[in-house]
Amino acid sequence: MQEQDKYQEFIAEAAKFIPEKRIITDYLRTLAYGTDASFYRLLPKVIVQVAEESEVIRLMALATKLNLPITFRASGTSLSGQSITNSIMLSLTPDWKDYEILESGKKIRMQCGVLGGDANRYLAPLERQLAPMPASIDAATVGGIAINNAAGMNSMDTYGVMDSARFVLLDGTVLDTGSEESREAFRVSHAGMIADVEALSKKLRSNTALSKRILRKYEVKNTTGYGLRSLIEWDDPIDMIARLMIGSEGTLGFISEITHNTIRKYPLKASAFLVFPDIRTASIAVTRFKLNKTPVSAAEMIDYFALKAVQHMDGVPSYIQGVPEGATAILVQAEADEQEVLESHIATILAEIDDLELVVPASFTDKPSEYQAYWNVRKGIFPAVGATRPKGTTALIEDVAFPIETLADALVDLQQLMQKFGYDDGVIYGHALDGNLHFIFSQGFSSKEEVDRYERFIDEVCDVVVNKYDGSLKAEHGTGRNMAPFVQKEWGDEAYSAMLEIKRIFDPQGILNPDVMITQNPKLHISNLKPMKAVSDIVDQCIECGFCERMCPSKNLTLSPRQRIIGKRELALLEGENQQAFADEYDYMAVDTCAGCGLCSTVCPVGINTGDLVRQLRHERHASREGMSEWIANNFGTVTKAAKTAFGIADMSHGLLGSKAMGAVTRTARKLSGNKIGYWSPEMPTPAPKLETEKRQPAQPTNTSGNKLKVVYLPSCASRTMGPARGAEEQISLVDKTEALLRKAGFEVIYPQNLKEQCCGMPFKSKGMFNQAEAKAAETVDMLLEASNGGEIPVYCDTSPCTMQLKENLDSRIKLYEPVDFIHTFMMDKLDFQPVDDKVALHITCSARRLGLDQKIVEVMNACSTNVVVPDQITCCGFAGDKGFTTPELNESALHTLADQVEGCSSGYSTSRTCEIGLSHHSGIDYQSIVYLVDQCTERKV
Repeated sequence: MQEQDKYQEFIAEAAKFIPEKRIITDYLRTLAYGTDASFYRLLPKVIVQVAEESEVIRLMALATKLNLPITFRASGTSLSGQSITNSIMLSLTPDWKDYEILESGKKIRMQCGVLGGDANRYLAPLERQLAPMPASIDAATVGGIAINNAAGMNSMDTYGVMDSARFVLLDGTVLDTGSEESREAFRVSHAGMIADVEALSKKLRSNTALSKRILRKYEVKNTTGYGLRSLIEWDDPIDMIARLMIGSEGTLGFISEITHNTIRKYPLKASAFLVFPDIRTASIAVTRFKLNKTPVSAAEMIDYFALKAVQHMDGVPSYIQGVPEGATAILVQAEADEQEVLESHIATILAEIDDLELVVPASFTDKPSEYQAYWNVRKGIFPAVGATRPKGTTALIEDVAFPIETLADALVDLQQLMQKFGYDDGVIYGHALDGNLHFIFSQGFSSKEEVDRYERFIDEVCDVVVNKYDGSLKAEHGTGRNMAPFVQKEWGDEAYSAMLEIKRIFDPQGILNPDVMITQNPKLHISNLKPMKAVSDIVDQCIECGFCERMCPSKNLTLSPRQRIIGKRELALLEGENQQAFADEYDYMAVDTCAGCGLCSTVCPVGINTGDLVRQLRHERHASREGMSEWIANNFGTVTKAAKTAFGIADMSHGLLGSKAMGAVTRTARKLSGNKIGYWSPEMPTPAPKLETEKRQPAQPTNTSGNKLKVVYLPSCASRTMGPARGAEEQISLVDKTEALLRKAGFEVIYPQNLKEQCCGMPFKSKGMFNQAEAKAAETVDMLLEASNGGEIPVYCDTSPCTMQLKENLDSRIKLYEPVDFIHTFMMDKLDFQPVDDKVALHITCSARRLGLDQKIVEVMNACSTNVVVPDQITCCGFAGDKGFTTPELNESALHTLADQVEGCSSGYSTSRTCEIGLSHHSGIDYQSIVYLVDQCTERKV
């Protein structure tokens, strides 16, 4: 059978038990979904999105039968090319998220798709956390962390803290090491495998010199090749098998579930940037910390060029910008249960380096907001450095470790080696306490000369690490394709032979992630290199790390921000018909289904807002409609009046036909129109009452302090147009409810003049109509400047997205507040809060998140209710202004877990009227502005 026929048979057989929509073969998605954070690229022939363990078992059996290679994929944050393939990729759906906290947080059982950062959130109330702390922990899954044995800033890895795990082997057998029944059954069913593992263990143990070398090699961080220490450190072959799976990078089997022993999350911490004049002095300090067991929980080295790359990031101390060339910082942290102990630790740390020169005096901070910012900066070094690389180059990161006593000399050698090969922008940083350093440099691959330079450089790096210092070529990023050709060089023939035997025992056909870890190709590390053509300022900054993906509302529907950029890069490489065909598909996948919420920028270390890229693409697409956009902007009052009329007709029809019939009619009409008619749901708004501001007399303040409280109230066009849904329990309009609440708190309410023509500009900006967006925002700002008496009176805007949009264009004199921000700042002390016991849901809008109001919103809600539910892993709702009408599948996908999470809630609250439409529709409960709840739960203070 021809190879292509085998793949067709695989697809046909898989389709018998996998829904068609989860079997992906088109060019755009196989490219976008199949690309990881490494600098390698392979195009899968098919991607199957797997939702449960039984599907993995059947697909592995099918691949075995056809002898087709398979690769497992979770978040794709891997850096060494271990999660890409040109064959079959089994990619996790969002379903693998179950977890269970055990023994009061001392253990946590997790399915492989749980994000490390989410696990830590679940454990935080119990003052526990996962032990591994890779910089990618917020984006990486615990399955990926385990299969790569990723560690991080505190030296601890999955190998050392795993309690048990559930594995799927190539033959479909499930081994649950936490179940005695499963262990005993495995001993019977796999007696041959058990015997082979025991024989290999016995062989290694009998070779005293080799076994000592293996154990000594793991005194330094090491993920090069298979974990041979498993065969020496464990006596039960089941435990040996389990530990061999850790760090095996998908070449031995699949991890479906893992249970970790957690570690303490100390309540008190303090951190400092200790800045030394050069890398040698910094290395001496770290060596002392390690050898003298100084009470530092982490010590991260950041060299001069890395400091320059992150100096403008939020939270970086101002003195970093002025450090002299060559200076190197050690970011240290101390932890304790008591303040006195913490201060003692700090004193010990400073005493350890008392005789070493510091560029700036040491200064520890114990403020959580400050030290968390320090560590966020550390996590963002790789993307931040990568964003500054020359256009058309790739940011390469290598990951080595040295015995701690050789660290100073080794790092000087490493610096000199980068200079020798012309990597003048190279930076060194990493987990210095373990002798584990990463170095990043810009590398082009567009010519043979550039590839040859890289090859020669890596050869010399290997010589220095292995031959001079007997260090690790891969300390925690995994062997992957990057170091597979050098595993034998590091370990020697005897140890490598044992690794080959491990591969044979677990994967006799060699179809599990071939070439990763073990390869016969000495040039694998310079094969299948990812093209990186210059495209645009936004695109060229991205290193495809994937940190953004967890925040994106379209990630489970079409593409994530990273994948949009991957597609845009590919468009720049394609020509002719191929480009046009790709572009046609890209339009829907990347442009139409992007919410443009910008939440990707909140977790991107360099702040890339892929929504800006998409808006630019929409601008180019809508260039011919500039005249229509300008007419709408100039006649905005007429347009909003027409919208209210449409809502009125829809509501009247809804009343006459009922929800079921109305739904059928509108679905048919939408289908016949080619989806040009907007999506209707029973939660659609009624028309808002006419707002005649000139007839609303300013309310006299009810406070008796003698000081007149005033506020300018800016109702958004959404709240001026959309009333409550027909079935909503509360039928008072948001404008009336807001005005009443402001009056209750003692404020005189002032409305701006000519309000009906004003708009923040967001509807125009989202379509890429930048000229009209800027013009409308400028008009509104001028109007607010006049109404607020030149900025003297604060301005209240009742909708979060509009507030954020206006803040981007605001005159500095205007003090503009979003609803919760205003309530939290000005009203909490003027109202008596009487919290209800009802279980209520809270949705924090994407704009409120970007404005940094998360904590304030939770505090206001907690003042109103004793039982507030904030649904997990729901970021942007995906309604995105009018996307809920034009592209309702985006809203549906973003909120697909909402209903289950808010079950039992009596009502839901948010700060955006359009968001509330979709939230109500997909939750089964009414969502309204948080203003309604605040009004319900408060009385004016006497």
